[in-house]
Amino acid sequence: MHHTVRIEKLIAGGQGLARTAAGQVILSGFVLPGECVELREVRRKSGRIEAELEQVLEPSAERVPPHCPLYGECGGCDLQHGSYAEQLRIKEAIAAETMRRAHVPLPVDGVEKVLPSPAQWGYRCRLRLKISPDGQPGFFKKRSNEFVAVRCCLTAADEINAAVAELAASRCLRGLTEEAELHCSPADRRITLTLLVKGRRQPPQAAAQALAACPGIDHIGCINEGGFRHLHSRSGIAAPLAQQIVLPGQDCVLSWSGGCFSQVNPEQNARLIALALDLAGDVRGRSVLDLYCGMGNFSVPLALAGGAVTGIEGSPESVRWARRNAEAAGVAARFSAADVSDSLRQMIKQQQRTEIILLDPPRAGIGPAAALLPELRAERIVYISCDPATLARDLALLCGKGYALRRLIPIDMFPQTSHIETVAVLERS
Repeated sequence: MHHTVRIEKLIAGGQGLARTAAGQVILSGFVLPGECVELREVRRKSGRIEAELEQVLEPSAERVPPHCPLYGECGGCDLQHGSYAEQLRIKEAIAAETMRRAHVPLPVDGVEKVLPSPAQWGYRCRLRLKISPDGQPGFFKKRSNEFVAVRCCLTAADEINAAVAELAASRCLRGLTEEAELHCSPADRRITLTLLVKGRRQPPQAAAQALAACPGIDHIGCINEGGFRHLHSRSGIAAPLAQQIVLPGQDCVLSWSGGCFSQVNPEQNARLIALALDLAGDVRGRSVLDLYCGMGNFSVPLALAGGAVTGIEGSPESVRWARRNAEAAGVAARFSAADVSDSLRQMIKQQQRTEIILLDPPRAGIGPAAALLPELRAERIVYISCDPATLARDLALLCGKGYALRRLIPIDMFPQTSHIETVAVLERS
């Protein structure tokens, strides 16, 4: 069945929302607000119709030709058909509506303008790949396990694309893994390949052969159920990934391994760190709790600004690098490799308090543990999120526990996609 509709808006996930002549909600990708389009019904599900775009009858003035030949086939990008200015407007609107739907009281000035990315293409310094049974790198199609081979991703750094081409030509990962990550070190552009393998299997010999087959790859590591293990390096460097962060008082270098989380967009990450420091306020001599601290991306800059920082992170590999980064910066931040929820309960049991909390949880958010944060009686909470839906859920709880949302700032960490990073600032009301 076909429907001719006008797109009202784009919602979280990048799909356009419209209503059929009968008033039913219909969703489709690759459309823009205000466009009149013809959609083909695919399925009916939970009170809505899922559809695919057949034809744009009245295009938006913001519609542009996609750069990538795989756009619409690869499951990565979903906003390439919109101008960059339109992408930013869409993300701001999605962030605002997500908060309203969760009944989060917005700040007086509402949602702020999206902080644009310094680069719209070639910004990714980390790329996760699916590996086909015959060793080809690629991605899955959107909402599918159907494999799409790739030789180049236009959102990735040139060095990563060169490594993708080497992997494709050599097929050296055949039988080694079904998934891998390529990392480009922002500091020196060296490439690290991290194999993501199931169970506790570790293929050091085969990995050495893969390194020999790909001259553009400098380091190889492996992540399995036992954690991260560095396997081989051409240069012998144990810390292959690093980024210099320019700060008002003292610059620092953050280093990490392929087993640590890092932001995919290093230039925007530097701007995010500066923003987080500004939003945290004057931290000199004040206690700062950094939850999900990773390798010290925010902890070390906060400590350099004078904060008495305690970082908590579930990944022992990341905590090892956080401690090294703090030592290299000459600051005395403390780090604990522990579950965040368990740590919060222990702190509350011991009647500990903190003045400022910064948290940067994974996509699932902090969840039920958000109810524990008010017990620490922090004056300010800076919450950095990569999913507006889980952020809204957690903010709704915090706003009901004595905190008021003072600022909400979307950050474009992922141009050409509908993913949104958001920074929320809460203060005790």
